[in-house]
Amino acid sequence: MIAPPWQSGSAAYPGPEPRARTLCPYCLNHLDWSDYGEVPLVRNTPDGPEVLTRAPDEPEVRWRHRTLGAMRQCHGDGDPHFLPADYGDLDPLIIGLVGASAAGKTHLLTAMIAQLERRKAMLAPELRIEPLDGHMRQRFYEDRIRPFLEQRRVLPATRRSARAEFVYALRVSSEYTGRTHAVGFFDVPGEHYHRYEYEDTPFLSLADAILYVADGQQLRTGDDWNPWVPDPGFTHAITQLLHTRQTRDGLLPPSAIVVAKSDMLAGLDGTVAHWLARDDETVLGDLRTAEDENEAAYAFLDRHGAELWLAPFHSGSPTTLHFASASGVAPIPEEGVFPHQNFRPTRVLRPLLSLFSATGLVPRIDTEEPGQYL
Repeated sequence: MIAPPWQSGSAAYPGPEPRARTLCPYCLNHLDWSDYGEVPLVRNTPDGPEVLTRAPDEPEVRWRHRTLGAMRQCHGDGDPHFLPADYGDLDPLIIGLVGASAAGKTHLLTAMIAQLERRKAMLAPELRIEPLDGHMRQRFYEDRIRPFLEQRRVLPATRRSARAEFVYALRVSSEYTGRTHAVGFFDVPGEHYHRYEYEDTPFLSLADAILYVADGQQLRTGDDWNPWVPDPGFTHAITQLLHTRQTRDGLLPPSAIVVAKSDMLAGLDGTVAHWLARDDETVLGDLRTAEDENEAAYAFLDRHGAELWLAPFHSGSPTTLHFASASGVAPIPEEGVFPHQNFRPTRVLRPLLSLFSATGLVPRIDTEEPGQYL
């Protein structure tokens, strides 16, 4: 029997491994994290970065307090940039978000992180999840979580910056791996993926997992289906991954395809309505239905002319497919806000849990038999 496309090419991905030397995810240069001369510990001051050094007689508790919130400075490409202070002491796991402009990447990631913080205690008991950097967490809360989830405002498009950097990062301690991981998320403007601007997406060459985000709204034209579904911009990432992986392990990293804004499709197709109505992201064991969702979503997208959205399935990447909505409802036209009624993230954690399982942070869940988490 021919294997379904979500299983083809799915050689077991080895997951993140401890790295003797740290690769900077911003400039792709090797760093000796133990060398504070090469990668100095710094803190921001009104006059610029200040290098921190410990006095010979400085008490341990004072040194630890003084370095709270500090960063490590990398000069790998001649342009100084900063990484969380503990990044190179942990096992990095990099997750890249890929998709066209206005696909919903920013809203999806915001809802995903907020839900993860709320439900982390019940999702997987062998994981301890914390922010990797307090300042980064505070910026994320003020710039994204507060306006979107508390004030129901539409977030602005992701701004183009001089360098792609983590938009958020987690410290994840896993009893299953016996290690602590720095899980970093990259979210860059969608135009990079249509212009093939590889210099703006270096993190993809190191990515341990990919979250492909497709705009469900693009399947619609008014009250009917769009006869010509736009390109979601996935080919850029697949091409970069295929080229750079030739010099690494030869395997493409695990991925998840998310049909974002699925709430806008539920009224047109019973398949979407069925999956959005399911409450199946409370514990890790809910992933036992992943294969059923893959089959249903693959058939749905193929039926509605979204073959380009399925490209990751055919790239050799172990892939799952998900229906999700960051808001649960469409924004009010021209007001820039979402209505109060029915506003809630829907099934946004499921893709992230799938990637956690595929990369080995937690045990793999049998998608045909109930697992230990039920």
